[in-house]
Amino acid sequence: MAGIFAAAPSVALGGLILTVVFKGDLDAVTAAQGMVTGALAFTAYCLVDVPALARFGAVRGSAAALVVWFAAAAAIAFVVAP
Repeated sequence: MAGIFAAAPSVALGGLILTVVFKGDLDAVTAAQGMVTGALAFTAYCLVDVPALARFGAVRGSAAALVVWFAAAAAIAFVVAP
C-alpha cells in the first residue's frame, strides 16, 4: 500500500501536466483545486477516524469518519468553487 500512496503525487503531477498540454490552464486549475480539496478532506478523515474507531468500533467509526470526509470536501469545494 505504501507504494500506491507514494506514487499518488507523481501521478497527480503527471495528470496536471497532461491537462495543461491538452486542455489548457483553466482545466488544470480546476483539477488542481479538486486535488487540494480531496487532500484536505482526507486529512480531516484521518484526524477523525482514529478516535472514532476507538470509540465506536470499525463499522460505525469508519462511517462517522466518511461523513466528516464528505462534509469537509463539500465545505471546501463550496469555498473554493468560482
